[in-house]
Amino acid sequence: MIRFFRNNAKLIVVAAVAILLGLSAPAVGHGVHAKFAHNADKVDGKHAVGAGAGVAKRRGKLVATNKSGYLPNNIIKRAPDAARLGGFTHAQMSSMPLLVQGAGVSGTATVGSGGVNLSAGSTGEMRFGFIVPPDHTEGTELHADIVYREHSSGACSWHISTSGLVGPNEHLGDMVSHNGAWAFPGHTGWQGTIPVPAGGSNTFKATFTWPHTDAPGKYVQFAVQRNGGNAADTCGAIQVMGVQIRY
Repeated sequence: MIRFFRNNAKLIVVAAVAILLGLSAPAVGHGVHAKFAHNADKVDGKHAVGAGAGVAKRRGKLVATNKSGYLPNNIIKRAPDAARLGGFTHAQMSSMPLLVQGAGVSGTATVGSGGVNLSAGSTGEMRFGFIVPPDHTEGTELHADIVYREHSSGACSWHISTSGLVGPNEHLGDMVSHNGAWAFPGHTGWQGTIPVPAGGSNTFKATFTWPHTDAPGKYVQFAVQRNGGNAADTCGAIQVMGVQIRY
């Protein structure tokens, strides 16, 4: 760069020489653009979409959280093991002890150390109630499995009647209920005989089915009565050892 100065009519020439050795800089100005880095718009090679993107648009892409910091509810179709609780399937967990209410006996039925005893020669009844579990699907069947013992040496049968009551749903003021009864295999009504086969074992199971409305929260009663003295009843004393509600 050369500049001229005038001082006292003298011309002073000042010459400045800038020497750049081994140094260069890129030119930045109008018409000059930086090249976009390859894959700069991706994370690990994947594009991203917003939280509101539909399933088809977000397939194979990263999904951002919404303005509240959450992912969409349907971000996964089903989590691994979602159908299990503690590793157990629903079928394994849908048979469980339930809190019984109003349990008792009447007639000649008695409670002993091994369970409820139903006499062979007279009439006695056992009953209890329970609340339909919240995970029960209305319209599907409820079952009551009764495990009982009978000590006759040969094949026999015992004559029973069943009854039930579906009661208050969500509060005590809802007393819309009806008398009902538990059915058992081979009978369309709610009374009849249960065959007891001969054999080495004296422990058996009888399954009863609740055929009425059984929405979660409903109160259901189970009652079974031994009709002692019935000609079809050839068994000895029946001892009910336990009951399981299955759904």
